[in-house]
Amino acid sequence: MEQERRKYKRVPTISIVKEALIESPALKLKREIPAILSNLSAGGMALITFLSLPLDAIISLSFNIDGLKLKDAEGRVVRVEGKKNTYLIVIAFTKIRAEVKNRINMMADAFDLCETRILMGEKDVCSMRCAYYELCSKPVKMVVDTDKN
Repeated sequence: MEQERRKYKRVPTISIVKEALIESPALKLKREIPAILSNLSAGGMALITFLSLPLDAIISLSFNIDGLKLKDAEGRVVRVEGKKNTYLIVIAFTKIRAEVKNRINMMADAFDLCETRILMGEKDVCSMRCAYYELCSKPVKMVVDTDKN
């Protein structure tokens, strides 16, 4: 079994961020851009955008998605992959509020618990009280949502 090298658990998500504010005084940049949050951890995130950023750029981020408000976080661009005019930007947080970091860790723990319950064959694994519920797109969530309507 391979040793996990990450300090924080990562959660996959496909969440549309309508307006991500990205600022960098060094790059003379301050723009609101649409993005897709691809994955998230208390240590960083991956965004799919139409804006390329240089490696090692220090940026400030602010956005709001279901269940999580990221405000005035700072990060360093650690990876950029581009295809045509679309870019995967991987950012390592250098500054993030403790309550946001804790919320992300709770979401990661909830995601792992859900995965374990699904693998064990449990029924009714999804709950609206789950810390990951708002970002979840698993089929078990869809069943719960349609059952309640």
